[in-house]
Amino acid sequence: MKLSNTMTTHAPTMIAVAPNGARKTQTDHTKLPLTPKELAHTAKACNEMGAVMIHLHVRDKNQQHTLDPDYYRPAIKAVRDAVGDQMIIQITTEAVGKYQPGQQIASVKALKPEAVSVAIREIFSQPSFDKEAGKFLEWMYRERVSPQFILYSTEDIEQFKSMQSRGLIHSDTPNVLLVLGKYTENQESDPNQLQPLLEILPSSLHWWLCAFGKSESSCMAEAMSKGGHCRVGFENNLLDQDGNLAKSNESQVEVISKQAQLLTRGLATVEQAKKMMAIR
Repeated sequence: MKLSNTMTTHAPTMIAVAPNGARKTQTDHTKLPLTPKELAHTAKACNEMGAVMIHLHVRDKNQQHTLDPDYYRPAIKAVRDAVGDQMIIQITTEAVGKYQPGQQIASVKALKPEAVSVAIREIFSQPSFDKEAGKFLEWMYRERVSPQFILYSTEDIEQFKSMQSRGLIHSDTPNVLLVLGKYTENQESDPNQLQPLLEILPSSLHWWLCAFGKSESSCMAEAMSKGGHCRVGFENNLLDQDGNLAKSNESQVEVISKQAQLLTRGLATVEQAKKMMAIR
């Protein structure tokens, strides 16, 4: 599949794949990747379809979500061996009700990844932890770890803006991830949910979108038409556009890649993505 990089008034589209998440298992989908080998295979296939980043979750020996660096390291190595320098590897700090902010931060510091996603409402929501959270952001900037801030609601956006005003965000063009559908009935997204978030979102940043449910692709089309970037995959949605079980993570990436071409934005190369994500 040959992919072009047509430039328009918007930056070329960055696509990330989130292939597994913290909770789903292979009883949900037989092609949900869990082992380092499976994650590496999925990363390579999705990269070939146009994804420039993989959002990586790993499991422990009991197939439970973990932030343990000892489980992360072999997965990161397997993916890097499979894709070389053609893909950004982003780890998660998702708490899943079992990790506290200090533990989340410790995992990132032990791994020093090139990119990490952090939910505002998890790590930065406790006023008593504000000083430590600020030190963590300074550490990430100093160690060249690129954060993507997850914003689930208007309240999260307002908190992010407050963090900017206090000088806690060490970038003029930070990356944020907006989430649609997580707290709706049946976790089904609606493209119309996007505009109210964009109306209060700061303008000088790179924003991404992920969306739950079969309307994922229509939400991604809406995001791309407004200058956003896309995160797709089995973490948020196992269904295709018709509501049937999707064939694979790479098939979902392919749908969004084709949409990007139709919208004439084209797809970001990994070099362009690293620049937009301030990965140095």
